[in-house]
Amino acid sequence: MNGSKLLAFVVAWVWHATIILFVGMAVSQGTMAAELQTTRGRHITLTTDVSTSQLDTKQLVETFDTAVAAWESFFALPDHALNDWSINAYVMQDKAAFTKAGFLPLRVPSFTQGFAYGNSVWVMHQPSAYYTRHLLLHEGVHALVINCFGGTGPSWFGEGTAELLATHRSSRESVVVAVVPKHRGSVPYWGRISLIEKRRTENSIPSIETVMRYQGNLEADAESYAWCWAAVMMLCEYPEYKTAYLSAAREGRDTGVNFTRQFYQRLLPQWPVLSARWRLLCSDLHYGFDWDRNRISLSMSDSLWNGGTLERQVDASLGWQSAGIRLPAQTEFQISTSGRCTVAEQAGKTWISEPGGVTIRYVDGKPLGQCVACLVPITSSGGRSDEPLKMVSVESTQRFRCEKESWLVLKINDAVGERSDNQGGYKVMISGLR
Repeated sequence: MNGSKLLAFVVAWVWHATIILFVGMAVSQGTMAAELQTTRGRHITLTTDVSTSQLDTKQLVETFDTAVAAWESFFALPDHALNDWSINAYVMQDKAAFTKAGFLPLRVPSFTQGFAYGNSVWVMHQPSAYYTRHLLLHEGVHALVINCFGGTGPSWFGEGTAELLATHRSSRESVVVAVVPKHRGSVPYWGRISLIEKRRTENSIPSIETVMRYQGNLEADAESYAWCWAAVMMLCEYPEYKTAYLSAAREGRDTGVNFTRQFYQRLLPQWPVLSARWRLLCSDLHYGFDWDRNRISLSMSDSLWNGGTLERQVDASLGWQSAGIRLPAQTEFQISTSGRCTVAEQAGKTWISEPGGVTIRYVDGKPLGQCVACLVPITSSGGRSDEPLKMVSVESTQRFRCEKESWLVLKINDAVGERSDNQGGYKVMISGLR
């Protein structure tokens, strides 16, 4: 082959290879574009590379749009304040595909589950449909509060808020946010309550002050998220704290210690009650926890007990109930109980219990229907973890010694989510010992 023929051959080969390269790139880009599906709603434009057999994008978009109305009400925003608010959301299996398509900017830091930046959120596809929805709502809450309030506040506040407003129960007709899941199977891969239960068995529940000192990026640590969720949930379930919470939310630009310091100062007169409620919540927080039956009335205005005999009623349909007094330190007293109540209905049979309980079932290691008492110190230790509260059975008459000034609380033992069919209660006599 002479030189001219060789040159012509090389040019022809290079041109042919170039054409193949460009065609290959076009096919590759066309395939990628075809894999990224977009679904639009009122408040969200959702793009994903997950197949429709694995991800119901229509349900995701509908859930998000419905949740926005609930968030507007939760934050006490003006009616229609979020009418024009929307985000771009990306649910991903392959981050690289979104980077190549220009949907995942390099300025977005590395993340394992989700991230919010401006009016965009990114979520990794999860092993369960529930948890994918949860993370999408979680990041959506971050985007919303940044839009409305300029920031999320420090980690404990921001992540607790996002967890609270992402934990949901949905059907085709409605979405309810800020719920306590009824059972583990309803929230697969979420796992927050399971982590709390584990720490409870280890007697290592953090104090509310410890949770509020969480700093910086929690890096999607599930246990930290669990405690932040529980703390913010409690703040929002008691009306006397919710006002302070909403005021703090509007100061979200402040992500430092000053935010928490000011929040603490707002609630300082109520702090002993808040801390006591935290300890009781953490001792009882299981799947199915029902706030309507488990809020507890405590007050620093409760009178200091003078040792006189008191009579109280303990309602079987409610959780912890205060005796309405503060017991002085070094007080010795006794509790006597009597009466009958209904604690369960099974297969048409009504189960009647007396203070000793019935052994058809045990809850937290004690018989169903048993009368239980607890002393909750008014002053906390201030340590990293709270000392475990001691739950004492009162089957008929039980003697106590109160080492520290405390509230006395009582309940009739039952699962936290199964009190709605209970009726009646026990009479309790509290007497001083000389």
